[in-house]
Amino acid sequence: MIVPLNSMRPGERGVVVNIIGGHNARQRLVSMGLTPGATVQVLESHPLGPIIISVGGVRFAIGRGMASKVMVRRL
Repeated sequence: MIVPLNSMRPGERGVVVNIIGGHNARQRLVSMGLTPGATVQVLESHPLGPIIISVGGVRFAIGRGMASKVMVRRL
């Protein structure tokens, strides 16, 4: 099932399948390692505030709007 990253709950993992958005958004996400084929895990997700994720063993905080642009296939 393919879903936006911001809809995943803490502890869930997925594989990035696509990034939807403009050049700047894509460039920023790619610089974090969120490229198609990368495995991402949601570490923390609060109703108000950023989502904490892990990509390649590195933790990042990403805003909900930006996370909505990352489409992942749940594992």
